[in-house]
Amino acid sequence: MVNRGLQEAIRAVGGVTELARRVGISQPSVSNWTRIPAGRVVAVEAATGIDRSILRPDLYGTAGDAASKHGDATAEDAAEWADKSTMRIIGLAGWSGSGKTTLITKLVPVLKLRGLRVSTLKHAHHGFDLDRPGKDSFRHREAGATEVIVSSASRWAILHELRDEEEWNLLDLVEKMSPVDLVLVEGFKRDAFPKIEIHRAENGKPLIQPDDPYIVAVAADVALPQAKVPVIDLNDVEAIADLLLRHAATIREVARAMAG
Repeated sequence: MVNRGLQEAIRAVGGVTELARRVGISQPSVSNWTRIPAGRVVAVEAATGIDRSILRPDLYGTAGDAASKHGDATAEDAAEWADKSTMRIIGLAGWSGSGKTTLITKLVPVLKLRGLRVSTLKHAHHGFDLDRPGKDSFRHREAGATEVIVSSASRWAILHELRDEEEWNLLDLVEKMSPVDLVLVEGFKRDAFPKIEIHRAENGKPLIQPDDPYIVAVAADVALPQAKVPVIDLNDVEAIADLLLRHAATIREVARAMAG
């Protein structure tokens, strides 16, 4: 069901086709929206003249604002907005081979022992597939389904085919996640959200930090006197967990940073 903010945006410009044209993306992408993606709020605001706090009150207002401005919002909607408003995000950035994934697998259990609910989000630079030819779910997608849900007693997964849609950005993906305390992001190293850089000397790569103001610290296996941010031992997982929690940002803070 299309939410109130998106309905108002479509009405303001006279239809989905015109809204897509004004924000410079394909009509199929806009037609698939149920609400305006976080990464598109500023563009839609500019295209329609509708304030972003009305387009997405969950990001730019309070949960109470969202419930009052959207008469069709339920108590469950308001509760989810409140939960997600406290979700925090931080990234682990670094060149390929620096050990980001290895570090995440060490950090998750440490953070869970501290009582935190943790989810992870990884960006793949090339096409990938979690399915295999011949499987029923693969055949469903091959036939043209946009989404296929695979469910069992142990887990469930949604496979979403972008087809004519553009690639989703970080905030669009985070919005799909269930509310947790902390989301660890691997990749998206050029996006505007706080990150800890992972640096391994044997990689022979330069630091990313001088060119990214959102890197708040570096976890390295060597001393880095030239670094302009704190440097911590790559093997000190507890100390890295402390840094993650100190610098993680809320969804709203990241949305505002990305909006410029």
